[in-house]
Amino acid sequence: MMRTAVAALCFVAVAQDKPPLPAADAEGWITLFNGKDLTGWDGDPKVWKVENGYISGKAEKVGGNTFLICPHEFDDFVFEAKWMLIKAGSFPNSGIQYRSEVRDAKKWRVAGYQADIGDGWHGVLYDEGGKRGKIFGAKKEAAQAVKADDWNQYQITAQGTKVKHVLNGAEAGEFDDQDEKARRLKGVIAFQYHSPGENFEIRFKDIRIKPLKK
Repeated sequence: MMRTAVAALCFVAVAQDKPPLPAADAEGWITLFNGKDLTGWDGDPKVWKVENGYISGKAEKVGGNTFLICPHEFDDFVFEAKWMLIKAGSFPNSGIQYRSEVRDAKKWRVAGYQADIGDGWHGVLYDEGGKRGKIFGAKKEAAQAVKADDWNQYQITAQGTKVKHVLNGAEAGEFDDQDEKARRLKGVIAFQYHSPGENFEIRFKDIRIKPLKK
């Protein structure tokens, strides 16, 4: 009963082979990470694991961008997650995919909107796997709000054709996507480990999503 009600509010029907989402709380938030293991997520086990209550992405080397994927599709929502980028190694860079499609399930590759993470990229909206590249650059106040080697919070709002990024309470940017061919109105959530980065670490915790009514 609860699953049916939540589905009607926020996302396309979940395929039977996907683990069910947890029930929403009284305020409508759905917890996407249980803090213990990667139940409900799919990614390269050589890169992604759970440590001390957070998701850790770390690799000596990856052959291409790889993603930890939550396979449920969402359309309109507010998404929140805390993240920390440990800058050891080369080209530390990550991001949060949303309204994205799985391009190669076996290689854990996706394409779609990305809320970027990395020096010079924090808060940016990037068209991962698409032709548009950087869709908007982040406002200076948002980039300055990011704390090095500490927990930060991303809030992403997607409603209709509009998307918005907020970092640690500071607005990074907002975009109304009027490109009917390139825009995405629904898709999966995923976390990126960027290639050719080596030996840096990206961490995520307190991951939740609140579907919005149409």
